[in-house]
Amino acid sequence: MAAAHPAPRPLTTTERGLLDALLSHDFPGAAELRAQLDRTTATSGCTCGCGTLDLHVPDDAPGAPAAGAAPVEGTVAGADGRPAGGVLLFVEGGRLSRLDITSYGDPLPVPAPEQVTWGSTAWAREDTVRRPARYRR
Repeated sequence: MAAAHPAPRPLTTTERGLLDALLSHDFPGAAELRAQLDRTTATSGCTCGCGTLDLHVPDDAPGAPAAGAAPVEGTVAGADGRPAGGVLLFVEGGRLSRLDITSYGDPLPVPAPEQVTWGSTAWAREDTVRRPARYRR
């Protein structure tokens, strides 16, 4: 028998803070994506133990003119101050879809916003082939 998928749950304070920090940057569709946050729920997006989240936004929420990877990504600082991983947001169909938490070692939980330094997503361009938002490791 297949395992049941957990029901979407409200965002935690840390998850919401991280998304607020990422979406505070000005890029096409950011305002619409910010407006979706109050109605966004989450489920675990990975089985490795990392903080990656699948994001769920109701179909009747206003969509954003955006898709693929957001043009802002974060670098997560470890306890020693050195880079320990990254944060990347994916948008699908104009809605928040996935918050990817990557690591350079052991799986990272969702980092606190103050652990993240933000910069441009240099590799994501209009013609970039992107990993599907619902990709599972």
